[in-house]
Amino acid sequence: MKRLDVDVAVVGAGFAGSLLATILHKHGLRVALLEKGRHPRFALGESSTPLANALLAELAVEHDLPWLAPLAKWGPWRRAYPHINMGLKRGFTFVHHAGPELLMTASPEDEVADTHWVRADFDHFLARKAVEAGVLYFDDLGDVRAERGPPWLLTGTGVEVRAAFTVDAAGASGVLGGSSPAGMRTNSWCVFSHLVDVGRWADVSPDTSRHPYPCDAAALHHILDDGWIYVLPFDDGLVSAGVSYDGTLRQPDPTLTPEQEWLAMLARYPLIARQFGAARAVRPWARTGRLQRRSARLAGDDWALLPSGAYTLDALFSTGNAHSLWNIMRLARLLPSWATGRREYEAALGREIDFIDMLVHASYRAFRSPRLLWAWTMYYFTGAIAAEERREQGRAGPDEEFLSSHLPAFRAAVMRGHADLCAGVTDEAAFVARMREDIAPLNTTGLGDPAKGDMYPY
Repeated sequence: MKRLDVDVAVVGAGFAGSLLATILHKHGLRVALLEKGRHPRFALGESSTPLANALLAELAVEHDLPWLAPLAKWGPWRRAYPHINMGLKRGFTFVHHAGPELLMTASPEDEVADTHWVRADFDHFLARKAVEAGVLYFDDLGDVRAERGPPWLLTGTGVEVRAAFTVDAAGASGVLGGSSPAGMRTNSWCVFSHLVDVGRWADVSPDTSRHPYPCDAAALHHILDDGWIYVLPFDDGLVSAGVSYDGTLRQPDPTLTPEQEWLAMLARYPLIARQFGAARAVRPWARTGRLQRRSARLAGDDWALLPSGAYTLDALFSTGNAHSLWNIMRLARLLPSWATGRREYEAALGREIDFIDMLVHASYRAFRSPRLLWAWTMYYFTGAIAAEERREQGRAGPDEEFLSSHLPAFRAAVMRGHADLCAGVTDEAAFVARMREDIAPLNTTGLGDPAKGDMYPY
């Protein structure tokens, strides 16, 4: 049994835990990084966003990690780290099964585009970087056990760590969270796999002439009445795909295997089935139960949860990676004065989880109406773009919260829209008109402009 004392123990060596451990070590702390399994290992949460990339670039500068910066854009990543598999993401493509489409461009060209992350490669790379930096790394630990201190006593196979402070970044298997679905509005579950030989939507879509970017170089969302399908292509031909269902409308069928459940979905949507006609899975199909969970407490006197430890929601707006990076930045800033910073960290993270949950939950309520759904997504895009712009312009203060959710008028507008969609919108035109009024103070890019016809160039 190896025994050691550290300032901080980080449980979970996904990208978030590894990056936080590297940053804390960079600032003079003795850090242990504890991993249940062994890299490389499969993980979901594969799509970045402009805000995620802005945060990666900012963390690289703020904490003097020049090797991190190329991961913020497709072109520099491809040149610096061609061995780390990823995919080109030029925007968000939404296709309703009834025909309407919404395309939101995120970058003007491939060179500066966002990326999809093959998490097995991405997480492994960041764990190795943590080790290179001097972080004490232990893997194959099995279920890590934690005994409250002070100091904390964390025990896994062959190692015992005493830590003055513990960070849980280990997802649903974490040691501090005690999470449950209580308090979460969204109710969804997912069937997923990695596939090859998936067709391009551009070869199936009835009309791509108005698309502002190649529609498959994106996070492609197929919107169904009771759920949605994600399609994330990687540069080597691998595709991450899955269907997430509204658990209030459809539950897993215990008589079907996960693969049969996927095929049954394709049988209901022949046009989507054409895209997947030649596809084959390269890892076993998996099916979750309800995805949503949240910890009642998010921080304490000598501990904190990163978002991956604090909650699981739904992949609809690709918020997970950016939210983790946001709170890595926040925790690194607040940890030196944790006695006063703890309450700020816990309160802000809790408000952000609630805000994202509203955005996703109301989207599921709007799936049957493309007009309502496209209007509702404008709140997400407005909050994200405004946050990106404030960071780029140096106007983001320390009290900034994720997706501009700290702005009282904007948060109130989202709460009001969420309530209306949950109650049932009878006047869609009035809902769309109010959306335009709500986002106007932050809208610098023409979101919601009917002249754009739901096609948004950069």
